[in-house]
Amino acid sequence: MDIRAYKTTWGMPGTPDEVLAKIKSAGYEGWEDWIKPHFEVRALAGRHGLEYMAMVQGGEAEQFRRDLDEAHDAGAIGCTVHVGRANMEFQEGLDHLGKLVEIAKTLPFPVNFETHRGRLLFEPLSTARYLKELPDLWLVADLSHWTVVTESMLQGFGPALELAISRTRHTHSRVGHEEGPQVPDPRAQQWQGHVKVFEGWWERIKAAHLARGEKVLTFDPEYGPPNYMWTNPADGAALSDLWDVCLWTRDSVKELLKD
Repeated sequence: MDIRAYKTTWGMPGTPDEVLAKIKSAGYEGWEDWIKPHFEVRALAGRHGLEYMAMVQGGEAEQFRRDLDEAHDAGAIGCTVHVGRANMEFQEGLDHLGKLVEIAKTLPFPVNFETHRGRLLFEPLSTARYLKELPDLWLVADLSHWTVVTESMLQGFGPALELAISRTRHTHSRVGHEEGPQVPDPRAQQWQGHVKVFEGWWERIKAAHLARGEKVLTFDPEYGPPNYMWTNPADGAALSDLWDVCLWTRDSVKELLKD
């Protein structure tokens, strides 16, 4: 299986060209970022030889369609969607999500909806209900959000978790914990138990890909800057190096999932 890593631009200083040059030099296959004018993205991709994973907001349906068309024109290989709000009633969320899924089906690349706290897919049980109602709904699995929302390592959510894994087409590979969406440094010994749990989930995502006959698996080692990243309370300085953490995660996931 071809395991391909896309680096988020979140927390990276510099101009777009400086950021993408650094991503390219580190050996990533592409970058993941919010939608921009297609001509700008195509120019950047051409200059740096990187693939583009788009991100869009899943709001009003017509704007969503326009954003996906822009991503298509930009040459995106896929799209991550932040959809809805956590305070939506189920039927309201189902109606909204159903419209967006129908639009997503018309695109020639995978459009996947992220499991994200504060959003419609913020926890396992309601997400499972949406997945059962909408057979064409596919996910970006960022399971770090679910660990903090449920204050657990998802013990007791087995059926919902398995359904989500079976419907995942892109992964944000960040290790979270029961009280937050991001461990301070996944290389630290005290967090290895959490790392192993997440690695087990990522291995099951690969197995689901293989069961569907897919040849490519994409992921983003999406650790974030302060205040996602832990900081020194005295001066606000980050307690670990964001670039190094993402790079270590990229290499670890590739090693974990290689054939």
